This record gives sequence, structure tokens and C-alpha cells, in this order.
Amino acid sequence: MNDLMGRMFYIYSSLFISLALNIPKLLALKEDSVLARYMHFNIYEWLFQTGINFLFSLLVFLIAHDRFSGSLRHWKWWREGKAGLLLFLLLFFFAVFSVGIQKRVFGAGILPGRGIGLKFLLTIILAGIELKIVNILRMARVKELENIRLRNAHLKTELELLKGQLQPHFFFNALSSLSGVVREDPAKAQYYISQLSKVFRHSLQKEEDNLVPLKEELEAAGSYAALLKMRHEEGFGVQIDIPSAIFTARLPHMSLQPLMENAVKHNVVTAARPLLMTITAEKDIHGAYCIVVRNNLQRLPFHPQGTGIGLSNLNERYKILLQREIEISRTADAFTVKLPLK
Repeated sequence: MNDLMGRMFYIYSSLFISLALNIPKLLALKEDSVLARYMHFNIYEWLFQTGINFLFSLLVFLIAHDRFSGSLRHWKWWREGKAGLLLFLLLFFFAVFSVGIQKRVFGAGILPGRGIGLKFLLTIILAGIELKIVNILRMARVKELENIRLRNAHLKTELELLKGQLQPHFFFNALSSLSGVVREDPAKAQYYISQLSKVFRHSLQKEEDNLVPLKEELEAAGSYAALLKMRHEEGFGVQIDIPSAIFTARLPHMSLQPLMENAVKHNVVTAARPLLMTITAEKDIHGAYCIVVRNNLQRLPFHPQGTGIGLSNLNERYKILLQREIEISRTADAFTVKLPLK
């Protein structure tokens, strides 16, 4: 805890202990109580004992607050031993001083100083217990924060590995397509390179939380769709219809491009049987928007060989970054993926 919190903790704890040890005397105010038969309540005496007890308790906390926190076998004389000696001398001084004032001002009682020395001893015990509890809670908090830090580091490493799987795969496919465009139409290749640079710029950008605004993701998806359109011409089409009101919502980096790539990879894409994709927004059962990516389903007669990182990779990134999973549904003629937004 910081210095201010520490001082307030010592003050409130000292006040609590001094009141807890002296409040029972208030029972003597009731004339027919058992305690009233053995002692006469004096408000000035009560204020004196409560005040001196508060001061003693505060000094105990100041001396012992950062001592005695470890196990007995780790105690050292120059640290815990010195603190213990100071507490003993403090107890002795306060007991002698307070008992002397009690006798001179308020008279003698059954116990020396009317039990004020015993209260000082109980104060040390209660303060020690309280400091031990606080130390246990502090250590538990430190361990909890360390576990959170290690978990975050692990998740960050895992996320970087997942993103690293995407980029080499995309890079290889993009260069392979570019080589074909260059051979067929050099002028068209310039437009291809322009769109490709936009996609790469987006794929290489680094956000601290790995989440990007929906508007940026849609712009990158538009550029990637232009590349697919150049490659497949009339065999591929995409329609994006997203309300501008949710452009500031965030989602994991490179969420849309793998879905488009996955659709092209697993379906027939020809001018006779074009692959049509739509990217829209709808509200879920909780009233929150999600992105819906849908394409007509026209499966290839064979299962294409691939890396198998598309949907599973995207789902893992959603679980890490948003603690949610993507929704996948398939009908006889359509394949749909719903992406939650933050």
C-alpha cells in the first residue's frame, strides 16, 4: 500500500483497537450492571486510557508495520530483533508512565493502573494479528497480479504466433497471384500492386491491444476483395453494407480477410457459377451489433489441401482478445460466420 493508505490504515486500526479494549468500561455506566459493582466509571479516566491506548497502538504499528512479515526461520536479529526490543521498551515505558498517572490522578484499583498495562499487551497482540492478516492478503494480491501478468504475457505470445501464421500464408498467395497478373496485363498489375500494398499496410500495422476500428478493417477487406476480383473477374463478387454508426466499433486485426480467402479456397469460383459474398451487420440477442459474413455454398468436388489455420485461427484470436467465439452456421446453399464487436 502507498504511504497515504498506510498512514490511514494505522490510524483507523489504532482507533479500533483502543475503542475495542476500552468500550467495555462503558457498561459501568449502568448502575445495576455487574461491572458497576466493581468499578466506578470516570469519563476522564476513560478518555485518558482510550487516548493513551490509541497513541501506544499507533506507535506499535509504526514500529512493526514492515517487520515480522516472513516466517520465524527468516527473522534476523538486526531487523526483527531490534523491532522486538523497541516494542518491549515501548511497552515498559508506557506501562510505567500510565500506571503512575493512574495512581496519582485516578487512584489505585484491583489491577495496577486499573489494567492499563494488560491493555497495552493485548494491543501488541491484536496489532500483530492484524498486520499478519494484511501481509497474507498483500502476498496473495502480489501472487494474483503476477499470475495475471504471466497469463497476459502467454496470451500475447500466443496471439503473435496466431498472427504470424496468417501473414506468410497470405504473402505466398498474393505473390503467386501477382506473378500471373504481371504476365497477362502489366498495366493491370500496377492496380493490383496498389491494392496489395493497402492490404499489406493493414496486415503489418501494430495495435497495442490487437484490435482495430471496424472502418479500417472494412477498407482493408475492400482492397482484398479488389485483388480477388482481379484474379477471378466475373467469378467473384462482394457486397459490403455496414451502417457508419458502428464504424468505431473494434474487432481483432485481420478478421475479414481470412474469411474471404477461406470462401474462395473451398468453393467453385467461375463466371458460370460466381461466388457471391455479403458483409453486413445485425444485432444479436443482447442488442449488440455483430458482423455477418455470408457466401453462397458451392463446394468443390475435392477437398483442397491447406494449412487449416483459417477459421480456427480466427476463433482462437477472438477467444483471447474478446473472450468470445465466432458463430459458424452452414445450410445447404450458404455458409455464414458471425463476428462479435467490441
